Amino acid sequence: MTTSRTTRVALVLSVILFAESLMHDAFCVSGICSDWTGWSILLYGALGHASWFANPLLLASWIAALLARRIPALILSLAALGLAASFMFETSVITNEAGMANPVTGLREGYWLWLASTGFAVLAAFFARKVAVKL
Repeated sequence: MTTSRTTRVALVLSVILFAESLMHDAFCVSGICSDWTGWSILLYGALGHASWFANPLLLASWIAALLARRIPALILSLAALGLAASFMFETSVITNEAGMANPVTGLREGYWLWLASTGFAVLAAFFARKVAVKL
C-alpha cells in the first residue's frame, strides 16, 4: 500500500511552498519590510504569536498524510491553516528583545507562500488514502 498520487503531489507542493516562504519577507512592521524573513520567524516566532504553532501542526499533517491517515491529517492541516490565517488579523507583533509591540503594516510574499503551503497540506490530507501497489 502507498499514498495516492494526488496526495504526494500536493505534499511536494506544500513542502516546496513552505521552503520558499522561508526565503522571503513575511510582514512589514512600521513600514519596514526587510527585517522579517520566514526563516527568522520560524526560529523566533514562537515568542511572538500563536500563529507560529501552525508550523509543527503543518509538519504533523504532512506525516499523517504521507501515512494515509486521512482524518488526523485533515484535522492537523485545517488547524494549521486556521492558525496561519489568524495572523492576517493581527494588528501588532513583538519584534524586539524588549517585548515592545509594533504595528503590522503589511503582509509580504513569505506569508502568502506559507499560507498556500498550509492550503496544499489540506488538499493533500483530503485526498490521503491508501492505494494498492501495482506490480
